[in-house]
This record gives sequence, C-alpha cells and structure tokens, in this order.
Amino acid sequence: MNFNLYLDDKTGRELDKTARKLGETRSGLIRKAVREWLGKKALGNPGWPPIVLEWQGVPDFPAFESHRGELLPPPDDPLA
Repeated sequence: MNFNLYLDDKTGRELDKTARKLGETRSGLIRKAVREWLGKKALGNPGWPPIVLEWQGVPDFPAFESHRGELLPPPDDPLA
C-alpha cells in the first residue's frame, strides 16, 4: 500500500540523517516505526520489552525497604 506522508522540515532532516546513519531508507524507517507503534498499541504493551516485564528479581538480593532506616531525613523545605 502506498500513501503520502508530509513532515515538517526539521523532522524530515532528522529522518534523512538517521536513515543514512543506519543504512536504511526513509520508507524503511517509517515502516518499522509504524509496525512497532501498532504492535505496542494492539498488545496493550506499555512500552517495556518482554524481558523487563517478565523479570522476577534476584532472589537473594535484600529488599529496598530493608534499608529505608538508613536514609537521611529530607532537608527543611524553605518554601513550606
């Protein structure tokens, strides 16, 4: 499917520069960007890759809250 896409000059220059840097065509970059965006929207994906969403943590690593007592109190707020 073919269609026209109009970009402002700055966006067009950035697209050209990035395409040259990556050895891609403008159309190829736009196609990849649209596919990625549609994939995120269709899957309800908040943008995090699956490896991040599936990560369960490190079992023997202490919980962050276990160190809360070591934190310094916040400084006085001069605007309060």
